[in-house]
Amino acid sequence: MANNLLAKSYNLKNNLSLLSLFKPLWGQRGVFTSIPIIGKKPHFIGLQRYLQTFNKSCKDYKFGITITPKLIQKLVGDEIKKIKTYNHLLRIACNGKTLSVSLRKRIKTQDSVIGFIKNYKRKDFIHKNLYYKKLLKFMSEIDYSQNEIILSRDNEITEGAVTNLIFVKSDTLYIPQEGYYYGNTLKLLQDEIKFKFHKKKILLENLNEYSEIISIGSGRGIISINSIPDIAWKRKSSKMFIKLKKGYKNMVNKNYYEI
Repeated sequence: MANNLLAKSYNLKNNLSLLSLFKPLWGQRGVFTSIPIIGKKPHFIGLQRYLQTFNKSCKDYKFGITITPKLIQKLVGDEIKKIKTYNHLLRIACNGKTLSVSLRKRIKTQDSVIGFIKNYKRKDFIHKNLYYKKLLKFMSEIDYSQNEIILSRDNEITEGAVTNLIFVKSDTLYIPQEGYYYGNTLKLLQDEIKFKFHKKKILLENLNEYSEIISIGSGRGIISINSIPDIAWKRKSSKMFIKLKKGYKNMVNKNYYEI
């Protein structure tokens, strides 16, 4: 799906020695994180938050590795400094034996996209795990720069394929009650803005109660869903999207780390 500008894999069992072939590790038992990098200098957005979450997952999986900014600098080398302007994602993945790092451009997307519903619930959603082959297949079937995948199970919406979803009703923000990965970008936004997020079961049959649906993630930032043809839902307002986007931009400008 992505053209990597940098792709390296290291042997965890041999002092992080460089392997001859890159291993993306998709479909294996393991975890990963995708860290946004923007600016003329490489500004790693929310780096400490991303590493904290990734390292906790590695600990839960008993992988015996901790990623630090200093280690990232060692793993990516000077190649990352050759880029003139950054709008990229650094992916770090681990399966307990191999550590893989790759860099690709973020997807150029519109502020307003169309949503498509897929009946699917990710495995071990507590962690950002590597069981992504089904999700990547869903994304390959659409133009992801103009569309969004919405996951539901048993009539209940949980998340996007690689994003969190925010639902707006009477200027109140709702997020699904359970059954999804609570992403770092959503956490960073919550730290920045003053609005409270209320947890609630989001049912397909009640979706017309919501005036806005907003998608947020490290790959595309924050975008608004304008319609879901599958169930004839249409956006009625962009009021909260505009406010949240402003909060997102403020968060990005405050929460970065230079390596």
